[in-house]
Amino acid sequence: MSIVIAVIVFGVIVVIHEMGHFITAKKSGVLVEEFAVGMGPKILSKQYGETLYSLRAFPIGGFCKMLGEDDQSTDNRAICKKSIAQRFLILSGGAIMNLILAFLIFLFLVAFNGFTSTKIHSVVDGSPAQQLGLQPGDKIIRLNGSIINIYDDLTYEISLNNGTSMPISYERNGKRHNSEITPYKYEDGSYKVGIMFEGRTGIFEKSVEGIQRAGIFESLGNAACEIVFYVKATVGGIIRLITLQLPMEQMSGPIGIVTVIGQAYDASIQNGVWIMVMQMLYLCAILSANLGVFNLLPLPGLDGGRLVFVLFEAIRKKPLPAEKEGLVHFIGLVLLMILAVFIAYSDIRKLFI
Repeated sequence: MSIVIAVIVFGVIVVIHEMGHFITAKKSGVLVEEFAVGMGPKILSKQYGETLYSLRAFPIGGFCKMLGEDDQSTDNRAICKKSIAQRFLILSGGAIMNLILAFLIFLFLVAFNGFTSTKIHSVVDGSPAQQLGLQPGDKIIRLNGSIINIYDDLTYEISLNNGTSMPISYERNGKRHNSEITPYKYEDGSYKVGIMFEGRTGIFEKSVEGIQRAGIFESLGNAACEIVFYVKATVGGIIRLITLQLPMEQMSGPIGIVTVIGQAYDASIQNGVWIMVMQMLYLCAILSANLGVFNLLPLPGLDGGRLVFVLFEAIRKKPLPAEKEGLVHFIGLVLLMILAVFIAYSDIRKLFI
């Protein structure tokens, strides 16, 4: 059952992404030749109007095939005949839909589960926070040079810091204070500063004595900040991989993602169906945000790589020859396939370690 749930979660994210391309292409008057869920040989297909809708054998992706996408066409309904603004919207449509999906899921989770704020509830005796003089009611606003909008921002910066001293800014009675704080290593190997933060109950959650209920605007803001956080975390992770600060083994592909989802399902279902649903939605939101950001990377073969060519055309006032652009994307796609094979091997290897 966990594998089925994992495939459904991954499938929803991919379908939403391709729907972004599909909707913006249709609205721009582009002929969509095929909308496919999955990759590989066709299992089912049905022609509706001008578009073939297909289900393919391997549930690891999908595509939205548009007229004139990979070659030149004289048809006015080809994507290559559309304006720069229209092509930019179509190519970024998938990522936009992924980010919208992630935002809506985060908003749902906040509405029903609440969230942890960045205002201090209590300070652990003898901790770095107490030694610094932090008090209940203080609000953390910056840490290690980064703005702290949500609790995840704070834990992320502490995890990256590896226990070294870092600048901290906090607000007390409307006044900003700046200092330095050094996290300590906890029993499980993580780093902490000794702070317990205030919680907020969700709009549709049962009232809890002593915990303030979040308002609609606070909930919307928290969901939006979650998107900003995961965009930042995804880009930061990719940069650390490129600069060799993280080993390639920490990157996961579809196999690794399905494994993680399956493990989360097995662990959460023991606590009830509602907890399992919340956990699956949370993972779906994270993965959707990650996919949206990853596809916008300026790499050949990705949506971001195609966007680079559109921007280049806008600057030089004429497009590159189609065969040259096609060659670049083909090479990029081959390199991405090689990377995918490496990641798949790494994911499979992890299963037996």
